[in-house]
Amino acid sequence: MFMFSCCQSCQDGQDPNKNMVDDESLAVYPTILAEQALSTKKEIEVYQDSRAEETTELAASESTDVHAEGGEVLNTFTAILVKESVDEDLGWDLDLLAESRAWVSNVSHYQDTPLQRYNASVPPEKQLREGDYIKQVNQKAGSVEAMMSALKQDLRLEIVVQRPHVYTKTIVKGGQSMGLALVFGPGSASIIIETVKDGVVKQLCPEVRSGDRITKVNGQTGSADSFLQAMKYSESMDIEFSRCSP
Repeated sequence: MFMFSCCQSCQDGQDPNKNMVDDESLAVYPTILAEQALSTKKEIEVYQDSRAEETTELAASESTDVHAEGGEVLNTFTAILVKESVDEDLGWDLDLLAESRAWVSNVSHYQDTPLQRYNASVPPEKQLREGDYIKQVNQKAGSVEAMMSALKQDLRLEIVVQRPHVYTKTIVKGGQSMGLALVFGPGSASIIIETVKDGVVKQLCPEVRSGDRITKVNGQTGSADSFLQAMKYSESMDIEFSRCSP
């Protein structure tokens, strides 16, 4: 199943909606219609499609570990998928909230997809997973729009994948603001942190950065709306963050 758009308007080439939240009250601002899809980092498309009829030839991948400051391991690898036609569906949901990289929000479990056949051909450490980041497609990097064009049009896909740096922090609000400006889109399974302001997160968790994603609250995955509700009404919470390090 090649999953490639959150709504019919995305498939029609129209601009999707996005929501912005300032957590001073965790009240959702009015939905804003973006003037140009993918023109700024605040815009999002979560592409979906539902076909799973074709087979594909899959090639192996390579992996490498790079150590960043603080000792965190940035595990990257290249997955090569070969489509039999430009219309063949890959088998994932991609969240394009960030301007420069895509986030794999869901992996289809259908067997006859390029992604599933690729995963079946390689060891677990080289398989594409939910939560991975797509950083480059066929030498196109730094632009989600360019990567999406390659995914749609090219038959041979050389995809640079990065494992997320995932960490969990316990936040006790103590009557304070969280101090986070957040953005998300329709159907989002995560929330991206646009800005870290003065507040309890900055005080207790200075390692949280702009661009990090909230992927779980109190151990639960879900939707952006469910995360917002949990953060609004919980005095103490465990938040899982995901980061694609440069």
